[in-house]
Formats: sequence, structure tokens, C-alpha cells
Amino acid sequence: MNFKNLFKSFSYLSISNVVVIICSAYTTVLLAQYLEPRVLGILLTGEAFVEMFSFFFTMGFKNSILEYANRDKESFVNGLNTALGNALLIRLFIAVPTCVLIFILAKFSHSEPLIIKVVLAYILVEFFKSFTNIFGVIRKALDQFKLVASLTAFNKVVQLLTIIVVFKYLGGIEILLVAYVLAALIKFLVSFFTTIKFCKLKFDFEGIPAMIKQSFLFGVFDYMEEAQSKIDRLMINYILGPSAVAFYSIPSKLNRLIKILPKSIKQLFLPQLFKFSRSRDEFKSIIKKLILLILILAIPISLGIYFLSKPVLAYFFSAKYSQAIELAPLFAFIAVIWFLNIVPSLILASRTDHKGRNIIQFISIILNILLNLFFINKFGIAGAIWATILANFIKFIMLQFRCVQVLKRD
Repeated sequence: MNFKNLFKSFSYLSISNVVVIICSAYTTVLLAQYLEPRVLGILLTGEAFVEMFSFFFTMGFKNSILEYANRDKESFVNGLNTALGNALLIRLFIAVPTCVLIFILAKFSHSEPLIIKVVLAYILVEFFKSFTNIFGVIRKALDQFKLVASLTAFNKVVQLLTIIVVFKYLGGIEILLVAYVLAALIKFLVSFFTTIKFCKLKFDFEGIPAMIKQSFLFGVFDYMEEAQSKIDRLMINYILGPSAVAFYSIPSKLNRLIKILPKSIKQLFLPQLFKFSRSRDEFKSIIKKLILLILILAIPISLGIYFLSKPVLAYFFSAKYSQAIELAPLFAFIAVIWFLNIVPSLILASRTDHKGRNIIQFISIILNILLNLFFINKFGIAGAIWATILANFIKFIMLQFRCVQVLKRD
């Protein structure tokens, strides 16, 4: 991908991200306005519980599909067609028992009836989303970033409108859960029909076991990478209660909107790194462009979070969420680490370094849990943030060392 096409694709994603950030931020504001802290905390706890099992929904397909296509002897596009067919078969085989298992575990581990209803709704949402995400990987691999950006913005607008319509005209939290499921179904159908026109669905039954193995190995890392914020919420809920989850989650979820940018950068560069993984010069050129883009974005965004987050949150949220507002500046340090982790994460992914990536991520998760146990009990909600900062910084150092080892070996 030349610089002109790179800039055009990133422009599409950036415009989409503006829509996503605005809609997501307003969604968080509306939920805080419509729901009491305890109910909001239950909603977020149930969401986190289901997302703790996201490994079985995502399964590392965003990497394994690209890796499979890259190995195709005929062409990358032909490999994508086969990878799509195999991925859908694997997903269908795993999805139903996964949903049943999560619901049974929720019934045994939670006595609050509303949490069970929230868990059931989010199970169905993740079911449809797991297929939607596979189609998204294909669109990105085919450089259909204009379509990707349009669908991403569309999905967030649908979510925002759903919340507004439900609370203004239909009812409360239980109606909202039903609406979330219907919205996920709509997103799936739109994603299917807008993707299938670019593909000729193929199957390679002999290649399915190898793809399952690659998906599993890639998925372990992806799952552990996303699990951290869910661990924080669940541990805060068990130690401090659901209201504390709401106070933590408001600045956390708003800060995670910034993670849309690192994710978009990964979406843009990961297919290119796989395609040119065998060309040292092309690979280095892509990495240089990647580092430049990160520097341009990371510095102003992190400073903005640190200095502006408190007054911005104070403007939108009432006094009952004052504890949440005071925590906001600390999340600037988490944002810095997100950007720093992009380069080593993508390099190791494109080199299929499963062993190194997964060991480092596992150490980071265990460290995060241990630090949370200590810091939450000692410093309250702020302790969870400091635990995340420290665990992620140690992870960044380990990723850097691993990258040096892998690149020297190659």
C-alpha cells in the first residue's frame, strides 16, 4: 500500500472514528443519566462477565484469516475466500455450546436476577457479533476501508438511537436489553450482505484443523489483551460493589473510546504487514510509517486526556458521579501505553510468534490480578487504575525485548 492509499484509508477510518467517539461518549452519558449507579453497575458487570469469555467468540480470526490467505499458492484473494468459508464453519460449530456454557456459569455465579437477564442479552449480542467480525476482517483485508468506516459509524449510530428510543418511548433496562439483541441482528445482516458481494465463498475441509490451531493460538493473545478491563470491573464489583463499578467504568469507558484509534491503526497496518512479511525493505517501510502516525496521534491525545478530562466530565455528569470525574486524568497514562504497544504487538503478530506473545500476555494478566487485589483494597477504585498502568508498562517492556529477539532471529 503506497502512502496515498494509506492516507486515504486512514482518512476514512478517522472520519468514522469521530462519529464513533461522539456516539459512544453520548451513549455513556445517556446511560448515566437514565440509570442509577447501582443499575448501571449491574449492566456493566453483566457485560464484563460475558466479555470475559470473548475468546470463544473471537477465536483470533482477525489474524488467522490473514495468515491463511497469505499462505495460499494461487493468490491472497483466493486464500481469503477459502479462509472466510472455513472461519464461518468453525464459528458455527463453536458458537452454540459457548452460549449455553456462559449462561449456565452465570446462573451458578450470580444471584442478582437482573444480572442474569443482562448476561443472556449480551450472550446473544456476542453471538451475532462474532459472525459480523469475521466479515469485517475480510473487508479490511480487501482494503475496503471506506465500507468498513461506513458500517462502523452506522453501528454506533444504531446503538445510540436504540438507547434514546427505548428510554424515551418504550421502557427501562429490560426493553433496552431486547433492543440490543435486535440491533446486533441488524448489524449482522447488513455486514453479511455488504461483504458477500466481494467474495466467492469456498471451503477447504482439510485445512480446517490447521486454521483452528492458528485461530486458537492467535485468539489466546487477543482474549487476554481484552480481558484486563473486564477483570478490573469484576474485581471492583466483588470487592467494592456495583456502584464502584459505575464510578470506575464511566471514565474507563470514555477513555477506551481513545483505544478506537490504536485499533484502527492495527486494522490498517496488520494486513499490510502480513502481505509483505517476506520483504524486509517493504516491512521496514511500513513500520516507519506506523511509528510516525503513532507519534502524531499519541502525544496530543494523551495530554488532552490528562488536562481536559475532568472539566469535560464535570460538564456532562451530575454530582452523583463526582468520584468518577476525579479519576479521569489517570487514564491518560493508560492511553500512552496503548499507543506504545502497537508496534511490538503488530510485529510479533505478523511473525506468528505465538509463544512469546502469549507468555508475555499471560504474565501481564496474572500481574494485573495480583496488583488489583493489593491496590483496590488499599487505595479503592483508583488502585485498579494504578494496577492497570503498572501491569501494562511491564508488558510493554517485555514486548520490546521479545521483538528484538524475533527480528534478530529473522
